[in-house]
Amino acid sequence: MNTGVVVVVLLLAVIGVGAYFIGSISSGYLVGRIYRNVDLRRVGSGSTGATNTFRTLGPGAGLLVACFDIAKGALAVWMARLLFPEPADLAPLAQAVAAAAAVAGHCWPVLHEGRGGRGVATAFGAFVFVATGAWIGAVIAFVLALAITRIVSVGSLASVAGGVLAYVILSASGLIPFHPATLAFTLVAGGIIVWRHRPNIERLMRGAEPRVFS
Repeated sequence: MNTGVVVVVLLLAVIGVGAYFIGSISSGYLVGRIYRNVDLRRVGSGSTGATNTFRTLGPGAGLLVACFDIAKGALAVWMARLLFPEPADLAPLAQAVAAAAAVAGHCWPVLHEGRGGRGVATAFGAFVFVATGAWIGAVIAFVLALAITRIVSVGSLASVAGGVLAYVILSASGLIPFHPATLAFTLVAGGIIVWRHRPNIERLMRGAEPRVFS
């Protein structure tokens, strides 16, 4: 194998592993312990994400966790950009690898029994920089769905569809650059988020999913 190819593969592996560990830093677990010595994996939905933090510890803690989780996704992409600065040909691939690995780390953190969050905030933090401009579709879909249903999980699932749709439309129209790796990230991250929302989807089907602002 060509030496250059080996170096690229190794760098991508380093990016993937590093991003996974960035994502696996469980801000929800840490905030829960610091706030009230609560293990969020043992209360509420068992998620260490912002929504369970909000319901368990209040809006301040929930907002703090959301900000940290968004920052994790952004930090993972920034790390990829350091190793593959734009406009390098492999920059989009490196960023997509980092973004997907960060989401996986957030959802299945190795240091917390593989019990993390749903991946929405971390995916959004990465999406802002991987597909700059398309993130507005995710935000609009989330806000509209939440305003109509007052159910966070519905907003989260809608944001997946909104983000993918916005990326496809904007890249097809030439407003933002298209790259297969970026599209792959949106689909992989979206799939992870939907998979992690299986319990929420089951409750939605039973009409038992809790609402906010009710």
